[in-house]
Amino acid sequence: MRASFPILIPALVALAGCAQFPELDATVTEEARAAPAPELVDNSVVLGPASEAILDEETQADMEARAAALEARAEAASGPVISPEEKAELLRRAAALRAEAARVAQES
Repeated sequence: MRASFPILIPALVALAGCAQFPELDATVTEEARAAPAPELVDNSVVLGPASEAILDEETQADMEARAAALEARAEAASGPVISPEEKAELLRRAAALRAEAARVAQES
């Protein structure tokens, strides 16, 4: 049963996508049904002005400084979360717990 559970969820979602919703269909007016399909337009009308934007020197310098600060923060955050000494202590304690668990399992 456990192996089929991950398959069951996507199958149920897919089946729900095939459902009919007459209440929703009833809300569409005849005028809306008869309307022509919307015209698709080239997105360069929207993207064109953005690609032509020119930054002045002050804005460019501000953005470069912000990018450098963000890169420095990312570099600082990418270091180890715990020190090597803390890691060694955690590993030592984990080994001790495993040994204790093995001892308890042998006794029972």
